[in-house]
Amino acid sequence: MIGAIITGLVAIALGFYVARLWAPSASWSLLIGAMCGGVCAVVFFGVEVLTGQLVPHTTDPKKIGFWFLVLVFAAPVAGALGGFLGYRRAPEFQQD
Repeated sequence: MIGAIITGLVAIALGFYVARLWAPSASWSLLIGAMCGGVCAVVFFGVEVLTGQLVPHTTDPKKIGFWFLVLVFAAPVAGALGGFLGYRRAPEFQQD
């Protein structure tokens, strides 16, 4: 559970940072943030499976699957939120 929460926060931070640098518009910032969140979810799954393989009897496969299922949907949403906020904070964004 703690790893999933950390992954969600990393998705927000990564989406914020990447969208602030590279997003040409608000819709692109949402897409970039969602992709960052998806990457974070896949990395979480890889790290959890690798940990389960290297250190037996430390992780429950059902819990890994459950939290990965939650992150497949939650991390892209969190990343998109971070991406949009990053785009709004970009120095090139024209404040009206």
